[in-house]
Amino acid sequence: MNYLNGEYNGIVRKISIISNTLFLLTHIGYLLLFLYNTNLDKDFYVLVFINCFSISFYAALYIVLKFKLLTLYAYLSGIEITIYMSVLTILCGFGNGFELCLIGLTILGFYASYFSRLRDSAIKPIPIGLTFMIVYMILFVVSYNVTPICPPSDGLHILLIVSHSSIVFIFIIFFMSVLLRYIVKLEKNIIKENEIDNLTQIYNRNALDIYFNNLEDKSKYLCSIFDIDSFKDFNDKNGHLCGDYVLKEIAKIAKENSSNDFVARWGGEEFVLISLIENNIDNTIKKIDAIRKKVEEYDFIYKNKHLKSTITIGVSEYKEGDTLDQWISKSDKKLYKGKNSGKNKTVY
Repeated sequence: MNYLNGEYNGIVRKISIISNTLFLLTHIGYLLLFLYNTNLDKDFYVLVFINCFSISFYAALYIVLKFKLLTLYAYLSGIEITIYMSVLTILCGFGNGFELCLIGLTILGFYASYFSRLRDSAIKPIPIGLTFMIVYMILFVVSYNVTPICPPSDGLHILLIVSHSSIVFIFIIFFMSVLLRYIVKLEKNIIKENEIDNLTQIYNRNALDIYFNNLEDKSKYLCSIFDIDSFKDFNDKNGHLCGDYVLKEIAKIAKENSSNDFVARWGGEEFVLISLIENNIDNTIKKIDAIRKKVEEYDFIYKNKHLKSTITIGVSEYKEGDTLDQWISKSDKKLYKGKNSGKNKTVY
C-alpha cells in the first residue's frame, strides 16, 4: 500500500502547515483584539501576555513540521489549544465560545488518528475525545463557581461567541471535507488495484467479470482469447524477467490496437479481448487479427537481444445464456485448434 504513505506525506504535512498558519493568525487576531481592550480594562494585559506566548509557540512549531514530526506536532498543538482555551474560559467566563474549540479539537483528534495509523505511532482518538469532554465539563463547573477576571463587554462577548462558533464550524467542515476527499480517493485506488493486473497494468479477471455482467446486449460482441506461442522458451532461455517483459509488451500492443474494446489478462500468458462487432463479424475479426500481426512484426528488445514472438487467437460469438466461462471456453477451443494447426493464426 505504498500510495497510502504517499498520500500521508503529501496531504497531512500540507494540512498541518496550513493548520499551524491558521492557528498562528488566530492568535495574532486575539492579540490585536485584547490589545485594543486593554484601553478599556487593564486586566486584559494577562490575555495579551498569554497570546504572545502562543504566537511564539506556533512559530516554533514550524521547526517541528520542517522535520516532518507530524505526530509530535499533533500532540503539541492539541495540548496548547486545550490549555489556552481552558485558561481563557476561566479568565473570561464560560459561554464566550473558547470552550467550543474543544469540540473542534475532538474532530482533529479523530482526523489525526486516521492518518497516524499509517505510521508506527498511532494516535488514540477515543481517549483524546473523552479527555476533551471531561475538560469541557470541568470548565463548566469551575466557571460556574469562579468569578471571571477578564469578563468581556457585551459587544466583545457577542463578537467572541460569533467568531468562535464560526471558527469551530469552519474547522469541522474543512477537516471532514479533506478526510472525505482522501477516503474517496483511497476507495478509487483500492477499486483500481482490485481490477488491474499488477504486471501488465491492464484489466484482470475480476474486472472482466464486472465488464461481462454489465454488458446489456452480449450478442453484439465477440470474445477472443489469445495465447503467446512458445512462451516457455522466453523463460527458459532468458529468465522469467524476460517472460515478464514480453507479457507487458504484448499487453501494451493489445491495448493500443483494440480501440474501445476490453482487454484483460486471463492468467499466465493468456489474454481476453471483448470486441464490439463493427458493421459485420468479418471486419471485426480482421481488427482482432491485426493485433496478431502487430505482435508478429514487433521487435522485442531485452538486454540488447532482439526477440520475436507470435500469438494465436481463438474467437467465438456469444450464445444466449452463456456464462463468461462458457463463452471463453468456446474461444479457448478455437485457440487450441489454431495451436494444433501451426500457431500464429486467428481461428473463428
